[in-house]
Amino acid sequence: MALLCLTIAVTPFGLSKQYEVELVVQDGKKSKETDALLMVEDEQFKIVPKKDKFKKDTKEFDYTSLKTADYSYSKKPMLSGGGAVATAVLLGVFVVPFLFMKKKNHWLTVQTEDEFAVMKLGSSNYRAIIAEFETHGVTVNEIKEEDKKEGKK
Repeated sequence: MALLCLTIAVTPFGLSKQYEVELVVQDGKKSKETDALLMVEDEQFKIVPKKDKFKKDTKEFDYTSLKTADYSYSKKPMLSGGGAVATAVLLGVFVVPFLFMKKKNHWLTVQTEDEFAVMKLGSSNYRAIIAEFETHGVTVNEIKEEDKKEGKK
């Protein structure tokens, strides 16, 4: 008779849901998208780059500290009016790379009073990620290209 023994390591994010995303990080004077894990817990979420080179860019946010969460399906991340000015200042270096993108992607930009993260979501997981944020009490603003052109929120 065989006895099966399982050992489970418990880490602070051991019970979190995980999603594959790409985090926009600064690489010298340029920005790039790097593979990352979005780890969703009850009170907070964490975005952890997979490459050791970008581990320092790990982001951790409490849901209650978020000022804005903007979702867009566009060539570049789009922001609501309220978060646009502050994020534009913070993102200064990130604007140029997005000018050359040809295809649309799913973007989620989250911002607190003094920190932000820009994530490119997958076409197979963006709905689940948005639902996760809304389940945790975060209002996710959907920004459409047409709305931005017309000056709407």
